[in-house]
Amino acid sequence: MKAKTLLVAASLVTGAMLFAGCTAVPAAPAAGGAPQAAAADVTYGMDHKMKITFVTHDLGAGVFAPVRRGMEDACKQINADCEFLGPQTFNTTDQVAILEATISKKPDAIVTTRTDPSAFNEVLQKAVDAGIALATYNTTDPDASKAVPAPHVGQDFTNYGKVWAREVMKDLPDGGDIAITDCCFGHFALEERNRSFQETLENEGAGKWVVRDIINTTADPDKIYSAIEAYYQANPDVKGIYGVDYYSGIISEFIKKNNLQGKLKTGGSDLAPGNVDGLQNGYTSFGLGQNPYWQGYMPVMMMHQLLAFGVRPNTIDTGTDVVTPANIAEFNPDYR
Repeated sequence: MKAKTLLVAASLVTGAMLFAGCTAVPAAPAAGGAPQAAAADVTYGMDHKMKITFVTHDLGAGVFAPVRRGMEDACKQINADCEFLGPQTFNTTDQVAILEATISKKPDAIVTTRTDPSAFNEVLQKAVDAGIALATYNTTDPDASKAVPAPHVGQDFTNYGKVWAREVMKDLPDGGDIAITDCCFGHFALEERNRSFQETLENEGAGKWVVRDIINTTADPDKIYSAIEAYYQANPDVKGIYGVDYYSGIISEFIKKNNLQGKLKTGGSDLAPGNVDGLQNGYTSFGLGQNPYWQGYMPVMMMHQLLAFGVRPNTIDTGTDVVTPANIAEFNPDYR
């Protein structure tokens, strides 16, 4: 989907969201008169310039570049001040510390990822108690959502695992042993993707496809490449190595560098540069997108409409796009 199309689509849906689970809902402004443009020092529909802070779990992961772009575009449209923060690599303790510091600044809204069922409960409850509006994006653990409810904009990870397994079965029609790269053991989204993937292979694969190993790669690109290289040297008979996370593009880079096109199959999450090049040149079988631009754009609009007009927001599934060499031209990696 082109960037212009995404922006139009996002704008059309922002006015119709409903959600049960937020605590206090401000009263809607009195009716009467046509909407007026916001003054330079205020956000439309509010008496001050709205401040929104996004906090992520892995600032270095490229999938968050389009998330940030979506946030920035939405904030420009409503005249809000926004910032995008997080630890440089996946680190729950550092993310909690950043959330603590953010609460002390008293923004109007905090939008955060939530990769653990309990690690964020205390700090996010503190935000709610301080009257800060709360939403999550990209990743939220259902158990954590029960403890501190918040609307969520992100992918259905169980469905992702099903789609992923079916693409692998198409990619390797004769079956075989495969491996999975995983940057961040304990990360809810990745754990659920892996669980659903293996369950689908077992239920639909008649034993033809076997996950031999899940490779703990870390989130350091150099270490990821070395882990893939070492694994393949030790397991040259493996039919495919597929990635559960954004760093799956490094598998594509490994295949290209070692002239393994056609011998070792791969596909994985998101449209990292390695995956884009592999899809364009035929050595990557598929990429699975999650609409990261919407994960930045939609929470801003949700928080604005909640605080300015009393519109209660809703959880939004941003889907699982299957990107292939045949349709890669339809997707703009800067937004997907």
